[in-house]
Amino acid sequence: MIILICGFSASGKSYLVNSVAKKLKYKSVHTSDILNQFACGIPEKKIQITHTKMNTGWYEFSGLDNKRKKSKTLDNKLDNFLLNLVKTKDKLVLDSWTLPYLIKDNPKIIKIWLDGTEKERAKRLSLRDKITYTEAYKILNEKDNFSKKHFKKLYGFVLGKDKKVFDLVINTTTLTIKQVENKTLKFLKTRIK
Repeated sequence: MIILICGFSASGKSYLVNSVAKKLKYKSVHTSDILNQFACGIPEKKIQITHTKMNTGWYEFSGLDNKRKKSKTLDNKLDNFLLNLVKTKDKLVLDSWTLPYLIKDNPKIIKIWLDGTEKERAKRLSLRDKITYTEAYKILNEKDNFSKKHFKKLYGFVLGKDKKVFDLVINTTTLTIKQVENKTLKFLKTRIK
């Protein structure tokens, strides 16, 4: 079984990937780290998925979005790599913005969307990255808008708009991290045999 966790920045994806993988004894994969490996010029055959780095604020200040804007192939390389990964591996939990939209009806893949208001996500980002709420809100707004436009241009979908592709949608705005984890695990118990 493959579990895909999706949502805008600071929705809790990275934490949930790690906690669900640990509880289920699955492998956690943080796709922003794989994107960074590609951006650094690491060849596909040398991309490592064993110890991918969770986004604890590094992505927002990494310049990767600027590299993605300039590159016509960076996202395609990542997504083709990830599509192959989920076809050939099992027992993975990944955070991904694109895979839930790119993979159609596959019974071995569970897709989860973490929703949250911009205000709450900015609050979380400001605490995590130790920046002001105003800075966090600006960063999220720019990143969300870029991602929506970027994926619309690349693949024809608007990130976060069509939630029908997801098996589970959780509004995390008023929930603790533990409550989100519990809701997710309760749902997964009904789907994983």
